[in-house]
Amino acid sequence: MGYKSADCESLSAPCRLRQQAQAQSSHGSFQAVTGARDGRESCAALYCGQADPENCPKVTSAGIQAQQTAGVDALIGIATHVYMAMSEAPTAIIPIVTDPVIADPSSRHVSDLVTSQAQTGSGWSPLRKLQARLKADHLVRNSLYLMLSSGLQAALGFTFWVIMARLFSTGDVGRASSLVTATSLVAILSLFGLNSTLARFLPTSKDRDALITAAVILTAACGAGFGLIYLLLTPVLAPRLAFVEHRPAMVAGFVLLTSFAAVNLLTDSVFIASRKASYCALTDGGVSGITKIAAGLILAGTGAYGLFCACAAGFAAAAVVSLMLIAIALHWRPSLSASFRALKPLLRFSSANYAGNVCTLLPTLVVPLIVLDRLGASAAAYYFVAFQIATLLYSAVYAVEQVFLAEGSHADANWREIRKRSRRFAVALFVPACLVLIVTAHWVMLAFGVRYSHYGTPSLMVLALAVIPIAASNWSWTVLRLTGRLRALVVSAGVYALAICGLAWFLAPHGLTAVTASWPVGCSLSAIVASVAVAVTPRRAPRHRRTARAAPKWSVP
Repeated sequence: MGYKSADCESLSAPCRLRQQAQAQSSHGSFQAVTGARDGRESCAALYCGQADPENCPKVTSAGIQAQQTAGVDALIGIATHVYMAMSEAPTAIIPIVTDPVIADPSSRHVSDLVTSQAQTGSGWSPLRKLQARLKADHLVRNSLYLMLSSGLQAALGFTFWVIMARLFSTGDVGRASSLVTATSLVAILSLFGLNSTLARFLPTSKDRDALITAAVILTAACGAGFGLIYLLLTPVLAPRLAFVEHRPAMVAGFVLLTSFAAVNLLTDSVFIASRKASYCALTDGGVSGITKIAAGLILAGTGAYGLFCACAAGFAAAAVVSLMLIAIALHWRPSLSASFRALKPLLRFSSANYAGNVCTLLPTLVVPLIVLDRLGASAAAYYFVAFQIATLLYSAVYAVEQVFLAEGSHADANWREIRKRSRRFAVALFVPACLVLIVTAHWVMLAFGVRYSHYGTPSLMVLALAVIPIAASNWSWTVLRLTGRLRALVVSAGVYALAICGLAWFLAPHGLTAVTASWPVGCSLSAIVASVAVAVTPRRAPRHRRTARAAPKWSVP
């Protein structure tokens, strides 16, 4: 005997709840009954195991009520479990994604359906669990993408210079590398702190198109202007590079490529703020590296300026592709109307970050000069190699904290939990990395030669120790940026620069290892100052979350 219409109508209620729970679940934890054409077929398939309601046995009213109650209880449990799993996603280092769980074991029919799904392969495999966790945790995923970008840049950069060393003379390589270094330095100075500004305010900006447009125009203009000023000063700063100044075509090329390099640095912050750091790996790691290798092969034998153009062409290609991705994938539309008006309220934040960034950049530029002046060219070579290796870890620190800044700026972020997650993630990543580099320092330096291993290993071990206080400093600086403690940020960055450079100067008579010890000591002093500032800061959400409403969705999920 089949169901009566009223009976099946009451039975279809838990079916509808179940379908709603499935629709709300982003993980697809519970599949909806498919192929059902109406409520009668859905309830028949769920409770009788058949698609034809006419073949179902007669169910008493008491049985209907008992099954309905059990089904509703089970579905409420499933919906609660799915909601909790989704809400926990931003509160753990890697959010927990578990297999579907039945809250009420007495619901035999629902449990059997889950079991059948697992048998057909629709359950969660370990690989799918890991993918789901990384997809849900923007902090970890984007940090890993930025580390991948740094690794690709290092690998392709090393390959580029190995190939170019065989195609160009030693003098050409030396002059070209100096021009590339100057371009990188000018590009960093041209940002005016806008990289941190975009990572901080872009996620909640009401007019993202105008903000990005103003930042790109300002950065490109400053890159070109500072590049021109550098060329005019080359007779004083770098006489051996003055040949560029005397040829208008070379001047124009240097200015244009420097402007592209600055814009490329800025676009990375747009991707980070939009939770799309994978594009950084694509542009900086892939496009830039491949382009400059291809350009180097094409321009082989064209001298120092040709080698410089080959290397800088990678910056230009990465910048162009980045702007295209922002326009296509992130739906950016350049907007000149009120663009600088959108940037004006953020100039104080940008200025403070610019001062802090300049302070943190000074030791990287000054300490090698101290080593060269006080200890000689050989010691400078050992220090340079050791520092370049340690920089791989320092770059990872910067990547994690940039993602922390962007994630903490999103209006939907759990501020207290994201602080804990970022701190735990940094400790879990950098403490083992520091220990590994210390243990393998001898063999790493041995790859560059016996003398590098003998004289440079202690320096590399000391520089590896510095990654922990550097990570602590950067984490504290990010908290200060998010909470608006800009004065404390600048003071801590000033301590960072003065302590490292001052200690390097005073410790130089005691040898190279003593000079490199200025890094962990100076970074520790800066970390203490920054940590004290964080400790006295009220543990509250960033200001934008209390005063501004969330901006409309802009980035692609």
